[in-house]
Amino acid sequence: MSVLPPSFLGKKVFLDGENDRHYILKYEELSGERKVHALLFDQEIPVIFAVLDYQGRFLDSFYLSNKTTEESSSAVERHKQIAERKKQYKVTQDDLKDALRSKEEAKMKNNNIMKHLIDEHLEDIKQQWPSRLIALQNADGKSENSLILTALEEALEQANALKSFKFLLHHRLDTYIPLLAKYIQDQPQLIDEVPEFYLSFDQAKIVEQFLYRAVNNVEIDDANLIEKILHQAQKIDNVHYSNVLRQLLIKLFKRVKSETKDSSKEWLNKTVHDHSLRVTIVDILKKKA
Repeated sequence: MSVLPPSFLGKKVFLDGENDRHYILKYEELSGERKVHALLFDQEIPVIFAVLDYQGRFLDSFYLSNKTTEESSSAVERHKQIAERKKQYKVTQDDLKDALRSKEEAKMKNNNIMKHLIDEHLEDIKQQWPSRLIALQNADGKSENSLILTALEEALEQANALKSFKFLLHHRLDTYIPLLAKYIQDQPQLIDEVPEFYLSFDQAKIVEQFLYRAVNNVEIDDANLIEKILHQAQKIDNVHYSNVLRQLLIKLFKRVKSETKDSSKEWLNKTVHDHSLRVTIVDILKKKA
């Protein structure tokens, strides 16, 4: 089975023989298909440039104070540009520590902390930058309801869904992918891009969750898009011998009954035109009967 391209943001790297002293990987970028260029930080200062493989093994690393290469200089310069932009959000180190807590536990001394966190997420999504907030969450986060993750969900509601998709992929925030199904009507490309990516890595569960949400958000009379959704379910069933298509049909038939005057059969005839898909659906309905 192929392995999903990794994200090492927030990874702690301990020095040999020293249990306490460590560096944190806060900047990364893909290099080719199988390597990652990264910067390791001491507090807020990049001190090591490293090249990692997909298993997180160090292929090369050196202190920036001892050596410079074209690749390391490029990474440092890009990080510097991002860091300069982030100064506009006026988030202090105390705010960042507070952002690791849930709303119930956070001190919230900065009344605008949620706005600042959302704005920073939005900028990272727009620019496709490696997120310092996600790096912090990965390194030290203990709450799945942290302000960082709560702000991320709110940012996803405002951001372009296609850019959000790429951002979530780069940061390996795969559990958030199904949330994007809410925007399937405005961004129909997602119905192709989400399955294409995850099924190529045999990650059907994420696609299933995405499809289950998609059928609740697609317009019931959008025959083209619904047929695409059902076709993706058919592909999963053919490989995994599952019943995703049947589950989607159940959800859609309930919507047909409550939102239209058509019978299920009339709606199917108007909606599904692909011969293979029609045959499969008829077989499913016969078994149900």
